[in-house]
Amino acid sequence: MEPREVAELVMDRIWGYCSKNRDDVAVKCYADHHPDELGTFIYSFLPEKEAEELKKVMANSSTFLDEVKKEYEKLWNEEMSLRYGQLLSDEITGGYESIIQNDEISDETKAKRLKAYAKVLSEFANAINRALREKKPLTELELLDWFDKMGDAVFGLKNYSYYEMIGYYVGFYEGLNDTGKLDVLSILLDEIGNVLYDIDKDLSELGALANER
Repeated sequence: MEPREVAELVMDRIWGYCSKNRDDVAVKCYADHHPDELGTFIYSFLPEKEAEELKKVMANSSTFLDEVKKEYEKLWNEEMSLRYGQLLSDEITGGYESIIQNDEISDETKAKRLKAYAKVLSEFANAINRALREKKPLTELELLDWFDKMGDAVFGLKNYSYYEMIGYYVGFYEGLNDTGKLDVLSILLDEIGNVLYDIDKDLSELGALANER
């Protein structure tokens, strides 16, 4: 029984357990199984045979669990950053869709909000590029501030249910190590590029419609 082997087994079973939920609940489930808490749940996610074997190994080694934790932490940060990055990416795309699919606002208002959203996204992308270049991730408060600015642009007013939800989501960011945070920011940067492309295309179409009237 090797530390990496134990860590991979625990990780596989945790992801299987958590993935049964919708994305936001799944991410909370992953966060609840943070490496710092490994000692409290490790036996619950091992088959009986492996759990008994681990107990025997640990009885003869005071460092084995620490070694398992190091390996688990690497795996956890890799997986958590991917799944968490996708969750936040969905919010970026969701903001765009909230504008373009809103039948209660005029094309003129859509264009205005799309431009405001694109401006915030471009500035956010610049901040992410700096963070990646300097290998210094944004802080939790900085990340929250950018998503709050996005909400302002999308809704054109204070949408407190959005702020509450996004504040909850951003709270998971701090549990990642710096590498994991930078991975999340890289995922968000890619999604911003996709959304800016769509916004540019939509603004061209809305402008064409305006010229026809």
